[in-house]
Amino acid sequence: MPEISVTMKAHGGHDASWVVVKAGSLGELTDILDGFSASGVSALVGGAVTALRAEEALGAALGARPVTHPGAYDGGSQNGSQGSSAGQAATPYGNAPTCPHGTKRFIEKPYKNKPGTWRAWGCPAPQGTPDACSLEFIK
Repeated sequence: MPEISVTMKAHGGHDASWVVVKAGSLGELTDILDGFSASGVSALVGGAVTALRAEEALGAALGARPVTHPGAYDGGSQNGSQGSSAGQAATPYGNAPTCPHGTKRFIEKPYKNKPGTWRAWGCPAPQGTPDACSLEFIK
């Protein structure tokens, strides 16, 4: 049976909340969407998102910074990267630069469609962090 999927996004920003509804038929989809609104689930989701944003705003106002999970940046496990983090030896490209999230990690990966590798400094913020810095490519 084909599956029908509807994605609802609160707004156009990267930090928007998403809800994905999947159904096996148009009738089932209609029932789910009617129930979503009538049951108050949409209000609950909206309230949780509002509370989370308030906590993030309060943390930012107090000068809080994201905390890394122990072992999250071990210099080689994330996204197949290799590299340095604070306290490690310098790379052939110098010491790791820093950003508002901490010491950047060295990344070296092969190109997908051509020979050779690319190198960059990557932000240590967890993947998906809205304010994560862009890669800083090494020439």
